[in-house]
Amino acid sequence: MVQGRAASAAGSDSAAACEQALAECRGLDRQQAAHFLDHGYVVVPQAFPAAFAAAARAHAWTELAAKHGVSRNDRATWPGAGGPVPGYYRTAGSGRRLLLQAEAPRAFAAMADAIGGADRLPSDGRELALGDAAVVNLGAPDAQWAPPCSRQRGWHKDGWHFRHFLDSPEQGLLLVPFYSDVLPRSGGTAMATDSIAPVARLLAEHPEGLHADGVQGGGYLIPGLVEQCRQFAELTGSAGDLAIVHPYMLHRAVPNPSARPRFIANVALVLDAPMRFRRSAEDYSLVELATLRALGVQELPFAPTRPRERLVPAPFRNDTERARERARLRAERKALAEAGTATPDWGAAFGYGVGA
Repeated sequence: MVQGRAASAAGSDSAAACEQALAECRGLDRQQAAHFLDHGYVVVPQAFPAAFAAAARAHAWTELAAKHGVSRNDRATWPGAGGPVPGYYRTAGSGRRLLLQAEAPRAFAAMADAIGGADRLPSDGRELALGDAAVVNLGAPDAQWAPPCSRQRGWHKDGWHFRHFLDSPEQGLLLVPFYSDVLPRSGGTAMATDSIAPVARLLAEHPEGLHADGVQGGGYLIPGLVEQCRQFAELTGSAGDLAIVHPYMLHRAVPNPSARPRFIANVALVLDAPMRFRRSAEDYSLVELATLRALGVQELPFAPTRPRERLVPAPFRNDTERARERARLRAERKALAEAGTATPDWGAAFGYGVGA
């Protein structure tokens, strides 16, 4: 009975904290904020000027033509090579910036709601901006779309440049601005919307942190995480919309079988300080509350047991760095396997854990 009362009290306190966070949102309405808590993401319509999205698309087409020989009017030139799916490209952009606080206040306010306020950003978010670099999915005539499910290639958690902890400030949120309309079955990012819980549990169990390579597209940890997921969704929206996504969300690029090119961007929102999972009820952010709900606890006094660490992202390492990080990753994988966290047998067939 005592345990039951304690659990009931904890649940009541958690509900009160969520209610407080919902009531204090200024950029997100109550339904949008609740959707973020329940599903780990929300799409905010018309969050930034559609004219900026159009300019980003125009520059991307120009860059694709100059660097890759892609002709906007000749779909046979679109597929390309080297990306996770046919027709996948990343453009560098022109350097143009859209300052969110000054030029897209709706986007800024919604993002601030998710992280608990603009004061949790470096310089209170005054320099937070969107650029016109784009993540492009042009697709290919023979591309095949399949409903998102666990046993697919490319699932990952963002953050290839730092050691991952439960409270990592390097990836406090993922912002996805839509630079084009993205309709269903048109190359919209696939998300495992119930992945926050397995990712949070793993990070909470390992206060020493995890190597970034273990959770990237071929990461050895991904199969064990995504096989716990049952809820999947496509990220769709219109040009000028902004998706606000929990930093633990597992997601993947998908083929685009439509004739509709997809243009988006990915922005890693850096916090001024690590997240905290033990605060006064009125001070929790939506991201922190979603994490606590996923863990099934009211609070968690988390503290890393080893220093935070920046890493050179895998594609940019020299030979010495590549060999060193591979050795570290293998040692970590061995230690976790001995402790009971092993890559499921099916993972290798989908490209996970190979070389780790």
